[in-house]
Amino acid sequence: MSAPKLVEFEHGLSVYASSSIEARFLEEEFFRTDCYADISLPDRSLVVDAGANIGMFTLFVKLRYPDAEVLAFEPAPDTADVLRQNIRLHELDGVAVQQVGLGATQLPDAPFTYYPALPGNSTRYPEQKASAKVALTRFYSARVAERLYQHRDLTVPVERLSTFLSADRPVDLLKVNVQGDELEVLLGIDPAHWPLIRQVIVKVQDHENRLAIVCDLLRSHGLDPSAVPAPLLDDDLHTYLVRTVRRD
Repeated sequence: MSAPKLVEFEHGLSVYASSSIEARFLEEEFFRTDCYADISLPDRSLVVDAGANIGMFTLFVKLRYPDAEVLAFEPAPDTADVLRQNIRLHELDGVAVQQVGLGATQLPDAPFTYYPALPGNSTRYPEQKASAKVALTRFYSARVAERLYQHRDLTVPVERLSTFLSADRPVDLLKVNVQGDELEVLLGIDPAHWPLIRQVIVKVQDHENRLAIVCDLLRSHGLDPSAVPAPLLDDDLHTYLVRTVRRD
């Protein structure tokens, strides 16, 4: 991986990133669209950032709720290093980085495809990236799109989310953006922990009816999800932002 560079944005925010293209996309998604503007958290909240990437969502939360505690999960070693670099850059307290993937079962060495030029697209399911490559050719040549999706094959540890949750502390926000592992992450939550989860945001690519399956799972645990198209993404990617807040 090339050394991360400091990427600066118009409103004064800056982050380290190995891909300035992706960093600018993430900054626009979290700080310039209104999809996340209505997130409301209590004092000293607990936030789980599953698929933290370089930490843009963690930073979004901490700038608004400085006393929030964040569990940030990022399995790719290079990306986790950049995440830690951004935590130091912004002097964020209360952020714990877990360099593991999340899934339904514990795996010591799960195959993982890492894209150095687009680290946020890294995934355990590279076969699902065909439509994303096609969408990229609308902005870049096919040759550039292919180069952006050059990859390295890794193995990463996978843990169940419940391994990291306590028996009595609420999770005020669970955000999941894990490139194909959304359902697996949710299946890694024990029945006893579900009532503690107050708010969920999941980005879901509707591959093989995954959107309906994720929404049905959330409903089975007493939540009432709604889905809207994910911001800034091509409609052909069929990617949705699923959100729900426990009303009791």
